[in-house]
Amino acid sequence: MKNSKSYTLLFLIVMSTCIFSLLGHYWNIQYYRRTNAYTVSTPPLTTAMRGLHDKLYLSDLSSFNTDYAINNLSVLPAVAQAESTEAVSSSLTDIATNLSTPSAKGKQGKLFSVASDSLQEKAQTYEFTTATDDYFSDACFIGDSRTVGISQYAGIENATFLCKTSLTIYDYEKPKLTFNDEKMSVHDILTENQFAKIYLMVGINECGTGTPETFYERYKEVVNDIQKLQPNALIFIQGNLFVTQKKSEESDTITNENIAARNALIATLANQKNIFYIDINESSLCDEGALISDYTWDQVHIKAQYYPIWKDYLLQHAIITNKYKSTVSSQSEKQDTPHGLRIEDE
Repeated sequence: MKNSKSYTLLFLIVMSTCIFSLLGHYWNIQYYRRTNAYTVSTPPLTTAMRGLHDKLYLSDLSSFNTDYAINNLSVLPAVAQAESTEAVSSSLTDIATNLSTPSAKGKQGKLFSVASDSLQEKAQTYEFTTATDDYFSDACFIGDSRTVGISQYAGIENATFLCKTSLTIYDYEKPKLTFNDEKMSVHDILTENQFAKIYLMVGINECGTGTPETFYERYKEVVNDIQKLQPNALIFIQGNLFVTQKKSEESDTITNENIAARNALIATLANQKNIFYIDINESSLCDEGALISDYTWDQVHIKAQYYPIWKDYLLQHAIITNKYKSTVSSQSEKQDTPHGLRIEDE
């Protein structure tokens, strides 16, 4: 009898270990890592314990009843966009050939103008300019504790802030935020709500995880997903703010060299069309490649009174597209409406 109980207990231990190992392996791929050449393996049992703490099982259960489908008619992959551009170019030739009737000739110039404007909009690149505070009224800020600081002390009003202390790029699809009294992930919120501008800044909490390359691979996946969910938005990648020289010298992971290496990689995602890189380290918050020690209370986060410097730097690096200009112009003709309203689909 005693041996029988021992075997039963041993069997339950082995089975539990196997189940949690499988669960941890699944969560490791689905939430905490991505399988690629740079992936740093994490023990499945460790991941399982972390996943239970983060209540990922609730997210998995709710996903059975949640539709994450994206409208493929409005969000085209890169190859399809290229084919679409070729089709428009081909259609211009067809229009010139086939529109030969008097009534058609009257419409020909307008059709060419619309098609030409569409192609120019796709190929247009933009340079930074300055804007006023209402520029942020249709913006969404995504980030960790530093973005929490921006939301509280920078003086930015009417923007949406999806931020949480210790938020990382690996938390993008995890239900970490409370939005409209519901626990949701950043991915889910962006699925249900559209913005004209997306500001993204994470990275300080990831310095002790993986390598700059693994961070970049996950960051790129997130930016690509945001593009699909927010096809009309301008995406601003904010370089991760440096720490003080003292902090950098004392830490093994949170060093300015590590931050700079990661910033250099994510900066390559900018195309000056709809994705832009803003390096806050070029602002007056930093000097000689480090955060100014008088501006911080813990060598990492800046004091409340200096967050307006951050806001002003962002306003000095605004993007005003042709579509935005024409929308604001048409609105101004109708009524006295400030800049920064959400750009509606035309």
